[in-house]
Amino acid sequence: MVELQHIHLTPYRTSELHNILALMQLQSTYINRVYRIIYNLCTDFNVASNIEFQEFTMHFNLFVRYQAGGEGYSQALDSMQVYCHALLEKLLDTQVMAAAEQLELAVGHLELAAREVKVRANPQILLLNQAICLLEETELKIIEALESILQNAKAPDLQN
Repeated sequence: MVELQHIHLTPYRTSELHNILALMQLQSTYINRVYRIIYNLCTDFNVASNIEFQEFTMHFNLFVRYQAGGEGYSQALDSMQVYCHALLEKLLDTQVMAAAEQLELAVGHLELAAREVKVRANPQILLLNQAICLLEETELKIIEALESILQNAKAPDLQN
């Protein structure tokens, strides 16, 4: 992680930060969509009783809990102006990284669940898989964009 005392935010970074906030709002939309699909899938006994699907839902719930618990994410979603470097670091706090790990685990379990013919037969699984892929891609873009801003905002070290 980049040391905060060496970061200088400038007004031209405003558009980058707005892009990240837009990604975070898109991510929230995807999370809501995934929850609606999961709710529908739970009415199918073949899917709901699948151990891998249960593991998927557990890890997805942990992902959402970590994501919502990340201090920076909840603050940034409430505010469209992000200028404080401390807030940038909070956006990449350990909760967010733990959330990303849980999402990755959830994806793995969903893939295993979808291998079972009875589970794969439900068309909602395809929708869930698409929504999860979009969510995973958005999560990665957010983390990469934040890391890039933090790295690019670091003041160059001056040689004596």
